[in-house]
Amino acid sequence: MLTDVFFTRYEETALFRSLLRREKRTLHQCFTILEDFHPYWGEVGKEQESSASFWAEVHKRLANELGARWLSDAYYQTDVGLGEYRRTESRQRPYIEICRNWYSAQKALDADIDQYLKERLGLIEVGLRQKYERAEAMRDTVKIGGPVADMVSKAYQLEIQKYEDAAAEVNSRFRAANFPLHYHNGFFQIEADQLVSHEIEQPFWSLVSEPIWQNVDLDMKEAVDQRDNGGKDPAFFAAKALESTLKIISGELCATHGKENGAHSFIDNLSKKDLVFLEVWEKELLKAYFSKVRNQLGHGPGSEPMPQLTVFQTSWAIEGAMSWIKMLVLRFEEKRGSSL
Repeated sequence: MLTDVFFTRYEETALFRSLLRREKRTLHQCFTILEDFHPYWGEVGKEQESSASFWAEVHKRLANELGARWLSDAYYQTDVGLGEYRRTESRQRPYIEICRNWYSAQKALDADIDQYLKERLGLIEVGLRQKYERAEAMRDTVKIGGPVADMVSKAYQLEIQKYEDAAAEVNSRFRAANFPLHYHNGFFQIEADQLVSHEIEQPFWSLVSEPIWQNVDLDMKEAVDQRDNGGKDPAFFAAKALESTLKIISGELCATHGKENGAHSFIDNLSKKDLVFLEVWEKELLKAYFSKVRNQLGHGPGSEPMPQLTVFQTSWAIEGAMSWIKMLVLRFEEKRGSSL
């Protein structure tokens, strides 16, 4: 199974230059966040089985992406039995121990610091993504309602909150260590400046974590990844995320008629007087965004020079799309809430 991991997404982007006390301390703290979910040692019965399953899955996914069968030495020798029945047996270590031994192993003298840190953080990302997926499944169960949801609601809410607290702690650890990263919705990505992150990106990722916005979330993650790695079309994917938002809202508000031809048509749908969702000036600004960003990047230039945004224009395009999506989703939620 293919797993999207941090160290391959940012393989060509240098993020770390030193491995000193600060970096080592942060690595340790991040691992203990996963251990708090599934300590394994000291657990019994179903709790220990759950922890064993969690660490086995983390190991399988990470080892596969690293191209290894085992992250570290998986077996040990131990003497069992008494007297003439005494013998040596080979036993497998628990997966949490295999993961921890690899995670905490000293960096080889000739190993690259950047790659070493990225691979360790990859383990944290894979583990957190498992908890994110479980939290999302729990949210869906609670939302559906019914007798089963009523029975498990309290326990599920506690586990969801535990995940949210863990995600917040990871981001706090990153900020304290000056790691240029932010965790959201199962992924580590490079963080923009703190003001943009606090006012735009963090609220954005929280809003689009709902299943209805899945395609918006995926396209914007692609935009951010391409921006951070010098990709060719980051602004194009940001515009795709914005267009998906318009299409979803138009459909949910029963404004879609089936004859739309591009983003401009969906903007018109949301600007109708009987709907009162977008003001005239908002419609004009949105259409200008697609004309200048999406259309130029999404169509062949023919004999004209190839359109290319500067680094600053690309950041503006992504942050602008995030701001529009944030506003549109919040307005949609408010409108939907008032109609219930």
